[in-house]
Amino acid sequence: MKSPLNLRNTIAALIVAGLALLPLFSQATGNIFVLTLFTRIVIFALAAVSLNLIMGYGGMMSFGHAAYLGIGGYAVGILAAEGIGSGFIQWPVALAASALFALVIGALSLRTRGVYFIMITLAFAQMAYYVASGLSRYGGDDGLTIYKRSDFAGLINLSSRVQFYYLCLGCLLGGIYLIWRIVNSRFGMVVQGLRSNEQRMQAIGFPPTATGWSASSLPARCAGLPGRCSPTIPISSALP
Repeated sequence: MKSPLNLRNTIAALIVAGLALLPLFSQATGNIFVLTLFTRIVIFALAAVSLNLIMGYGGMMSFGHAAYLGIGGYAVGILAAEGIGSGFIQWPVALAASALFALVIGALSLRTRGVYFIMITLAFAQMAYYVASGLSRYGGDDGLTIYKRSDFAGLINLSSRVQFYYLCLGCLLGGIYLIWRIVNSRFGMVVQGLRSNEQRMQAIGFPPTATGWSASSLPARCAGLPGRCSPTIPISSALP
């Protein structure tokens, strides 16, 4: 049995501790920029963690992953623009929109392999970009700006930089734990097996298309979360 006190785990624990103590440093020094910067870093780190599942463990080179972030952001922004500010509505809708988009493009993209898969994911991301650019009611080419953060009925105040940072950090740690559990599950082993030898996995009864479809839809939900957390980031930049 491996000892939990190895170099890798020690470094990870120190990084988490540093991130947890960052707001205290920001308040002590009066440096608000550091807190804002690391909030954005944590948001995009969550998107990178979700990409790692399908690219690092699944071997599926996707050039359209940023579209999920943009769709999550636009789902929140459109609802906010229409007067729906409750986070209990905005966040589930954004989650569902990202997952639905992933299921649709996954059903088509996973019929291809290699460079064709790369190009079709990029093509779908570009389609999402031009659709967003054509929404003149919601900013068009200028992008969609969310002027007010989601309201959670007083449970958490997202207008507070510190609370918002800790929410983003909690989402990142939760996302890392979720990906870790998926990777070490039976399903995760199948995904890694398909990356190593798709023909052999198919021969023993694991369908590559259905497995890849499921594997690509799970990270989309995690990638949609940064879009819901990033009203201060130009949403148009989230789409390629």
